[in-house]
Amino acid sequence: MGVNPKGSVSAVAILRGGSCLETALKRTIPDCITGRLLIQTDESSSEPELHYLKLPLQLEEHSMVMLLDPQMASGGAALMAVRVLVDHGVSEERIVFVTCAAGETGIKRLVAVFPKINVIVGRIEADGEPRWMEKRYFGC
Repeated sequence: MGVNPKGSVSAVAILRGGSCLETALKRTIPDCITGRLLIQTDESSSEPELHYLKLPLQLEEHSMVMLLDPQMASGGAALMAVRVLVDHGVSEERIVFVTCAAGETGIKRLVAVFPKINVIVGRIEADGEPRWMEKRYFGC
């Protein structure tokens, strides 16, 4: 009989690394609607900056919005990404942050600021672990 979704499921990838999770997502949920965010850290101030935004239409009406980022260290980009979704009308309870590896400090920061979001983490790393996903997966 299968499982019936409760509504539209969408995902927003935090570029560059987040797009590596999309292939598996599309195989699992073929009709998942996707969007993109490019958030980069300013080297002089260490603050995240939003450089690109393309969100699905009527995102605030979707039953679940997955935020894809394969690796989170301090949580700065994740905080900005969740803030962007909330500012575009997505309720906190509908956001699911998905990451393969995360630093403990980043997770604590994220759930302290947004306590109602769900966070799925594959592995908790020591703080300060280098970002390996871009190097291994993308070769940059």
